[in-house]
Amino acid sequence: MAYLEFEIPARSWSSSEKEILFAKMSQIGFEGFVEGEDDIQAYIEEQHYSSDDLNLLIDELATFNIKVQYRYHRTEDQNWNEEWEKKFDPVVVDKGVLIRAPFHDSSGDLECTLVIEPKMSFGTGHHHTTILMIREMGSLDMEGRCILDMGCGTGVLGIFGCLKGASRVLGVDYDQWAYENALENVERNGATCMEVRLGDVGVLGQEMFDIILANITRNTLVRDMSEYASHLVVGGRILVSGILAEDAQYVLNEAYRCGLNHENTKEESNWISLSFVKPKKSL
Repeated sequence: MAYLEFEIPARSWSSSEKEILFAKMSQIGFEGFVEGEDDIQAYIEEQHYSSDDLNLLIDELATFNIKVQYRYHRTEDQNWNEEWEKKFDPVVVDKGVLIRAPFHDSSGDLECTLVIEPKMSFGTGHHHTTILMIREMGSLDMEGRCILDMGCGTGVLGIFGCLKGASRVLGVDYDQWAYENALENVERNGATCMEVRLGDVGVLGQEMFDIILANITRNTLVRDMSEYASHLVVGGRILVSGILAEDAQYVLNEAYRCGLNHENTKEESNWISLSFVKPKKSL
């Protein structure tokens, strides 16, 4: 599988500007980012690249006063994957959850430790959205619950659900690499209650869930919210992230249209998580 590696000079960029770039590029198919001292490497599968989409994105970023220059070349996936792994340090979320890779020392493991091999899948615990989701999950009773993790990436959220006592977890991702990576991480963590499927909402059939997790892009959340709601039991919750603060209203509006009640909003470094409840139908 061939990828295009984009090199973007970013010496004077703020962390907020980089986060906006990552979010916007993710919406047009970019799958991984590696931050250097003076630049950013961004990666997209060659067959998914559109120069027109990128040029439109550059124009959009200019409205944020973010000026993007780049050069790119064709590369194989393992080249940048190795760079990503080199920069993957252990992450502790609120002193209670440790996320580390298999190549890290295990002597500092906590009672709740997730061992995640990141490869090229999203969800290493470093990104604000993953942290927001884990915090929100940590506040819920998941004992005996049936959980759906849409766009599961590495499987980190679903695996955490297993550790919190879920009776069943289904992880779904349309990307072949993420699917295989999630399977490996499920086995690595002994998350026997978690199944992983390759696909999108179309693979759910008639299954219903107590909790639905979706840490994915705004466009996908808006597009599929009605499907999520149809697979949620009455009284169940949907937790979503992957949303910049300025995009939250798009997701809120679609959730309201689907009859969901907004429960709370959390924010970290301009990233948002939202939670919704499916109410009982009024008589």
